[in-house]
Amino acid sequence: MPVSVAEWLKPFQGVSLDDRKHAEILAECQLMHLADAYVFFMRCWQRGEAGALVRGIQVLEALSGLGWISTEEAAAWRAHWIGRLQHHYPSAEDFLAALALSDVASAPLKAWAQERVEADFPDWMAEIEAVSEAPLQVRKTPLGYALAARASSFPIFQQALDDPQRLRQAFWPDVEATLQEYWQVDSAETCRQLLYWLAGQGQRYAWQLDHQWLQEASAEERQTWQEELPDGMEGYAEQMLNALALPELDIGAWDWVRMADLALAGYMAGYLSASEWRSFALVALWLLRRRYASWEAIHQSYLLGYRFWRTQSQLNLSPEIEESWQLLLEVAFSPQRQLNWQALEVDHPDFRDALQLFSAGLEAGPLLVSLLASVRDDACVLTGLGSELPEEREQEAKEFLLAHLEVDLEEGLRNALTRFWQPGRVHHYDQLALNCRTGVAPSLPANLGAVAEVWQAWHQQQPLLAGLVQHPAAIVMAEKYAFYLLKAQESGLFASSEVEHLTLAIQDYLSWHYPKAESLLAAWQAWDEVLCLQGDERPLAAELAWHRQDPGSLFHFVDWKRPPARLVEPGRPVSETELALLNLVGPLTGIHWSWPERLPSEPAQELRQLLQETHLFHSPEDLKDYLQHLYAAGDRQEYLVAFSIFTLHPERLDQELELQEQDEARDEEQETYYQRLLRVKHNTLGVNDVDLCAWDLVQLIDLAVAGYQLGWLNQQELAEWLEKTQQLLTRSYHGWSDFAGALLAGYNFFMNEGPQRGELLEVFSQRLLGLLIAVPPQAGLWSTLHWPGAPARRWQDTSHSHLPPKKRLH
Repeated sequence: MPVSVAEWLKPFQGVSLDDRKHAEILAECQLMHLADAYVFFMRCWQRGEAGALVRGIQVLEALSGLGWISTEEAAAWRAHWIGRLQHHYPSAEDFLAALALSDVASAPLKAWAQERVEADFPDWMAEIEAVSEAPLQVRKTPLGYALAARASSFPIFQQALDDPQRLRQAFWPDVEATLQEYWQVDSAETCRQLLYWLAGQGQRYAWQLDHQWLQEASAEERQTWQEELPDGMEGYAEQMLNALALPELDIGAWDWVRMADLALAGYMAGYLSASEWRSFALVALWLLRRRYASWEAIHQSYLLGYRFWRTQSQLNLSPEIEESWQLLLEVAFSPQRQLNWQALEVDHPDFRDALQLFSAGLEAGPLLVSLLASVRDDACVLTGLGSELPEEREQEAKEFLLAHLEVDLEEGLRNALTRFWQPGRVHHYDQLALNCRTGVAPSLPANLGAVAEVWQAWHQQQPLLAGLVQHPAAIVMAEKYAFYLLKAQESGLFASSEVEHLTLAIQDYLSWHYPKAESLLAAWQAWDEVLCLQGDERPLAAELAWHRQDPGSLFHFVDWKRPPARLVEPGRPVSETELALLNLVGPLTGIHWSWPERLPSEPAQELRQLLQETHLFHSPEDLKDYLQHLYAAGDRQEYLVAFSIFTLHPERLDQELELQEQDEARDEEQETYYQRLLRVKHNTLGVNDVDLCAWDLVQLIDLAVAGYQLGWLNQQELAEWLEKTQQLLTRSYHGWSDFAGALLAGYNFFMNEGPQRGELLEVFSQRLLGLLIAVPPQAGLWSTLHWPGAPARRWQDTSHSHLPPKKRLH
């Protein structure tokens, strides 16, 4: 409720008559605070009409009389006002005539002006020239510029800044209510969170990404985007589509000016200390100075952002705000007219101190994880800043973990996320880049060829991958793990100590691989561009480019730790030999990027049922017996006993084939026998020239891993089967190409007959080819894994993230 004139004048009842008159003047104009008077001056100045200008001079004298402004400041203001009168009215007669016709000046005001002219300005021109030309004093320091940057709300010129309560009373008495209503800020914590958000992301992030995407989108895509916007966003859509003619949507000032404004408001409300307010305000100014070359550019950016916000806001916005911003560039008493923007030094010592304090206020571990996750979901950054999460976001995180990731809550957080820690993926990409840089070409077996299109794709990706050798691929794995970890934190399902432990482990891991956050972003962007060319994931190029280019992104401010002396990874380490043996099954059941995981109850039940149906396994003993059979004899024994003899006696093979062909009523088993005779006769895929134990070893590893996932084998037992497999493998084969040729021949020979046989063989062959030739790069793990038992690589041929053959070195 507005304060009545009578109530406002009560404190002046016992003071002098002059003071009461000054108070009456301010009360009549409803100027309860100094900030109101400054805005009043701007409006009077803009009108330029005689009555408005006289009213401004009268208010100025009242402010000076009440001691609201100093004598020096009043003299500087008076010079500006009288100078504007002289500009509009060259003589006293012109002025008084215009004043008489004014419809905004009351009779008492006209009488006051007549009296002043007659008493103080009998010689109009001479008196005007005699008026003090003292400039309005403003701070020439960075803090003065920061105050000027947010002067559209209310300017503070030479006010003492050491008493927030006095500033609050004079400039913003309802600051706490305003912060609560418009910003949802009600504490020091929420104030700081919002300041960091405005600096690092603000509203510009989503709007600028929308703008960039729409510029490249088709008409149909734009129409779909518009239709899918929530209700009430029609104005935003129209504003955005109209802005597509702009090369970029430059609205950074909208966030950073408000950041300076919020910092001062937080100081006045008692949420921030003087040093905190100063630091946040100076960081906002530093960002503006980094981005904009003039006050005019700041104004344009701010007002563009304001117009976008107005299309989304249900608030009652001030209609004069755009006029106020324009006035700041025009009126002589504006601090922006008196502070040379180009004279502000970006490397000023005040900025260095403020930036250091700004960075120190960020908790590096939690923030880094939330920043990584925010590239995929921009709201994640608030989690890292300690923001209290709304209930619906917590529920979304729970559904994501339980339904999408199938996390088992009984495992504990580390075990629940262990399958997403994939050191093999990092090793593969780093080694692949090095192979391409050094010209290592894939070796293919004689029975597996690549069509011209595959070789063309391989040649095209070589220079792209070779260029990535300078960018460690650790971020390819770590960013996804960080996203899942943050969702676990948001869900509230796990102890904070577990989240903190893994958060710090990720921070250690990334600081081990990257000297600073900019190196991490550069590597992330480089790998994303190459991998998304032949993958099905959504590219993050636009988001990553935004973070690299925007000076406010918190990636530039996060406190980067020195590499740890000893690295403890969030997931289980795996050696290169273990990884190579586990991935013998690559063409059969897919790639293992890490040590296998125990399956949750529901997937475990499905796997147990599958093993019962396909292998008649009902217990761990059944599995272990069959693993021993595969190791000792397997399917290869059938070839040796029933078919190898025919390779020595071709005439006997012909006789056997003739006998089988005469039987037109062959059952399924006889048909399989007949087809295998044909493959021996034609030496299909070199079946007679290779050791077929490759097929048995692949089955052995596949079933051993399944047994471990079900809990039928423990970790030691799985490791022992890997070691046994390695012994037999290295006795029989000399490299991946040799093994691949034998596996293809064995798979083809032992595959059951059926209508889909040709299709299955083609799929298997393509998987083998992908593993060996790395087209696409994500599929080529065999091309980068060192063959078990082969001589160790030279150090020049080993990537910096090379997995040791036996155990971790750190």
